[in-house]
Amino acid sequence: MQTELQIPIPPPRSPPRVLSDKREKIQLITFALSAIVYFPFSQWISTTRVGTMFFLWGQMAYLFPLLIAFLAIPFQILGLILEQTRRQSFFWLMLCLLFVISCITGIILGQKVRTAGMRAFAQRSRPLIAAIEQYRRDHSAPPRSLDDLVPDYLPQVPSTGMMAYPEYHYYAGEAKIAYAGNPWALSVATPSGGINFDQILYFPNQNYPATGYGGSLQPIDDWAYVHE
Repeated sequence: MQTELQIPIPPPRSPPRVLSDKREKIQLITFALSAIVYFPFSQWISTTRVGTMFFLWGQMAYLFPLLIAFLAIPFQILGLILEQTRRQSFFWLMLCLLFVISCITGIILGQKVRTAGMRAFAQRSRPLIAAIEQYRRDHSAPPRSLDDLVPDYLPQVPSTGMMAYPEYHYYAGEAKIAYAGNPWALSVATPSGGINFDQILYFPNQNYPATGYGGSLQPIDDWAYVHE
């Protein structure tokens, strides 16, 4: 009886770990560099007419790893001492430094973009401010609400032009007490992601304090941005 010769078939090989490591490293480096683009983009999209705050919340995906990167840097420096961990520690140290630099650069650029968006908003608000002042001159008192401006001074109560922060808040009467003696005031809630209570204020007397209203005030055109 003739027996068949069976040749064992080797199992399929998995991709070499070296290639997988290279792919993972490229992904990590790409993520680290993306912070330079993400922070300015998220600030820009929040101040446009079709904007959203969604991407501001997405900054948390960078801020938590940023904290971890800061904490990991000293340990990676120590890893350079041992020969068996030197190569791996060097990569992670460079990656952490790249990520930290990218995040800091992105945050700085993002704040510049946000300030430019708020300055454009301040310029768009000038017709509303002029209408309030004209009403005040005509009636010897500011309007009780923005609706009083329609239709004699404005065709309609305007939007801020920022979809993420669409509504003006107008104060009269109590404004003298709450807003440094001003006869009226405007504010727009402008949270910048996460949990904060940023806002931008307008005082007709332009007497903004350096701090107050929950944070420090940054002049932007004839408004003041409150960083909570």
